Amino acid sequence: MSAAQIYIPRIISFAFRLCQLLTSIIVTGISGHYLNTLKDFNIPSPNGRLVYTTIIASASLVYSFGCLIFWRYTVFPVDLGFFVAYLTGFGVAINWIVEGMRCEKAWDLEIRFNVWLSGRAKDQCGRWAAVETFTFFTAFLFLASGLLALWKIWKQGKDEVEKPKPWFRCL
Repeated sequence: MSAAQIYIPRIISFAFRLCQLLTSIIVTGISGHYLNTLKDFNIPSPNGRLVYTTIIASASLVYSFGCLIFWRYTVFPVDLGFFVAYLTGFGVAINWIVEGMRCEKAWDLEIRFNVWLSGRAKDQCGRWAAVETFTFFTAFLFLASGLLALWKIWKQGKDEVEKPKPWFRCL
């Protein structure tokens, strides 16, 4: 086995984890801001959508940070679980921006009712669209990490020369 076959998947995995960490920080920050300021402006609660998005983003933030610290270890079922959870978060974010915030479409940057949360019109639909975008992007980062780990495990099982490692230590 060449050095490139050993280190390139590790570098790609590290890059995926770093991107997952950064996008999770963005989603947690924006959705946490909304949760923090809802009560100040007497806005009706979005029925747990913000809470779900914030919890998933926070949990994935902790998981990605842990995987960066112990970068040779990955648990691919958790990666695939976060993929499904983030796609669900994307769906509830789309539903909230169209029905709850009354933006014309999910990517609309104009807001229909005066001021919401920050004091600047045209700001809130754009911020929530950023939550949607980063939620969608993070979902596919977790899918890519899970598939990379599965590929490495499958390749490791076919390799007759090297002794197989435990399934959670695949990179």
